[in-house]
Amino acid sequence: MIQETALSKSGVNRTAQRLDPAAGPWAKPNRVAVAAAVLALLVLPWVLTSFSTGRFALHLLILFFVWGIVTQSWNLILGVGGIFSFAQVAFFVIGGLASGVVAQQFGVSPFLSIWLAPIAATLAALLIGLPSLRLRGPYVVLLTLAFAELVRNFATQGPKWAAGGGYGLRDVPKFGFENLWGPTTGRVAYYYVAMLLFLVTTYVIWRIFYSPIGMSFRALRDSETYATSRGVDPYRFKLLLFALSAFFTGLAGGFLLHYNGSQAPTILNFSLTINLLAMIVLGGWGTFWGPILGTALLTALPEILRGPLDNWRTMGMGLALALIAVFAPEGLFPMLSRGFKKLFGRQDKAKTS
Repeated sequence: MIQETALSKSGVNRTAQRLDPAAGPWAKPNRVAVAAAVLALLVLPWVLTSFSTGRFALHLLILFFVWGIVTQSWNLILGVGGIFSFAQVAFFVIGGLASGVVAQQFGVSPFLSIWLAPIAATLAALLIGLPSLRLRGPYVVLLTLAFAELVRNFATQGPKWAAGGGYGLRDVPKFGFENLWGPTTGRVAYYYVAMLLFLVTTYVIWRIFYSPIGMSFRALRDSETYATSRGVDPYRFKLLLFALSAFFTGLAGGFLLHYNGSQAPTILNFSLTINLLAMIVLGGWGTFWGPILGTALLTALPEILRGPLDNWRTMGMGLALALIAVFAPEGLFPMLSRGFKKLFGRQDKAKTS
């Protein structure tokens, strides 16, 4: 009787441990750090506008927010899901075209048409995901590259009302902040909108990373057979991953179109895809903070190397990327994370000794 009671208590304890939220994939944000970061982002544009180069710095920050959304979304497919899709820029362009055409041809306000961008990108992702996610390895790469090429051909040879007749969409209605408050304050307003979209996307992706859904994605990446045996439907989960990634990417495409007022077909050049991929890989492929760090680095580095080093800018950027690839093959964020852990670990040991 005593043994049965002990066994039942141990079983209850093991069950309680499995159900303990601290033992799951969930993570609680540091609210003080988050509040401090948001406050700094809110104050930053007004500090920058006090300098002569403030508007250009705000432009770089807006680009960082836009490409940060794209790289985080693409990292969900590449790093978390292990799906080698190269259709991300195509989803970005589809989102921009959907919002731009409706705003230009039908006179719809950009504040309303922009919400068609993520819907159109998601529908395109579901369309290409239905056949491609049943394939494996290089076949997914080939199919998604073929889809991106189809979108590029449409952007360069499509009808004028939908693609600009090969010149891209031009004279697309902008949000109009610069007309209301002037060029400087208007740029600050664009900054706040881009920041809001970036923060919302980052929070949603963070929740996915530290949730049972995120664990299912990583399980499918590491061992699809094991994940399937544990009740994870590979096809449905991968299709969900495709749709989530395309949704935020299309939203970023719609915003950038109405920020610039145009979208050139050259955006579909393969160089942009390679640049975005470099942001993900150099920052830390499959990590949460890696794409954000990589995007910040490759957005700022070309501008830092301008000026007296302008003639050597391309060579300097290539050398910096090569050094990062050699000394941090897993990406910058994992390397920095291990460094901080070792540093603080030594400090803790020194305090306890």
